[in-house]
Amino acid sequence: MNENIVERFTFLIVIGILLFIALKLKIVQYNKKRKQKKRFARGLMLENKARGFLQAKGYRIVGEQEIYFHRYKVNDRKVESKIVLDYIVEKRGKKYIVEVKSGKSAISVQNKNSRRQLLEYDFVIENDGIFLLDMENRTMKLVKFYSKGEHQQFYFYKFLLALAAIGILIPFWSIKILLMICIVLIWRYPEKAKSVVNMISI
Repeated sequence: MNENIVERFTFLIVIGILLFIALKLKIVQYNKKRKQKKRFARGLMLENKARGFLQAKGYRIVGEQEIYFHRYKVNDRKVESKIVLDYIVEKRGKKYIVEVKSGKSAISVQNKNSRRQLLEYDFVIENDGIFLLDMENRTMKLVKFYSKGEHQQFYFYKFLLALAAIGILIPFWSIKILLMICIVLIWRYPEKAKSVVNMISI
């Protein structure tokens, strides 16, 4: 008799613990979904406010929730991914992409997800710059990525400036003249010079 009572009591405790765990999981899931919905609703509200904000800044809205497709290959198989832009705007003949963000991390270009998203936009769509619009703080950051060619050009001019600086600092005229000849040759044959500079910078 006592054994039956202990077994039933143990069974009820186990059932109670399992119900408590299941209820707690349901509450956690409910709170998570609620937060997601709130965040989504807030994001949507901020996106809608962004239209008026951009127009007040003098930008003309030429596209909203515009859909593009990024086409590429994976093992020679054609793949496409859908891209949805918040806004495309124009000002003084220049075309900009505007991505509206909220939240402490997402509004920063240092955030890897935001940066990768903007990089994909820049790679796929012709633009004169991408704005990361933080509607919570009502600030815009113009992001411009450098292409591989621009990086090479940067190293090329950096190398030229370094040579010129050395030429100015060195007191010996023979070395100054030699450096001047080098700079003229580099300027005259930039492609060959760039390939040499790129080999040095690697």
